[in-house]
Amino acid sequence: MTAKCPPFDEIGIVVGLASEAKLARRLTAHVLCSGGRPEVAARQALELINSGVTTLMSFGIAGALSPGLRPGSRVIATEIITDFEAYPALAGSANIVKSHSGAIYGAWTIVASPGEKAAIFARTGALAVDMESAAIAKVAMEHNIPFVALRAIADPAGHGLPPAALLPLSPSGRPRLLAVLWSVLSNPGQIPALIRTARQTGAALKSLRRATHRLAR
Repeated sequence: MTAKCPPFDEIGIVVGLASEAKLARRLTAHVLCSGGRPEVAARQALELINSGVTTLMSFGIAGALSPGLRPGSRVIATEIITDFEAYPALAGSANIVKSHSGAIYGAWTIVASPGEKAAIFARTGALAVDMESAAIAKVAMEHNIPFVALRAIADPAGHGLPPAALLPLSPSGRPRLLAVLWSVLSNPGQIPALIRTARQTGAALKSLRRATHRLAR
């Protein structure tokens, strides 16, 4: 779908990370953070609809499935797909924020390894993967309201995620620092990959910040 994105004061946004929520609030006050839990994202999407929003949006970082995407590349979904279903999405803002447009794969667990990413890409052709979009898009479709997904790539298709990056977040979408520290102390060999992941995440968040600036004009 390529219809124009509705006004942002009518949009409710669900994110996974606290850092994403801070950026999303540059667009609208209707922002909730799921802490990276799809089931929470679905409940929050319904909560936003009950509060009166007329469009739902998934916003944040993602992992690349397409080998052509690099940290900071932006993707606006034309649809959200899983292994079982597909949900429509509006892609009319792709030119405004200079984004790739295509399918985003909705996962219920973190897709951590290059092998997993390659298998999903071969099976679905989706450009990127995240853990909130499918849950939010399903609620939007069930309530017959528009859905938008804007994601910026953090980890590229050829990079895996270190163990510390796979730990559950707090309900507010922040890393549990003691758990991360324990993971690093238990497995210090992951430190270079963890530093790389932090840099890639930083590039994705900067890209999202630029996108919000363009959208808010």
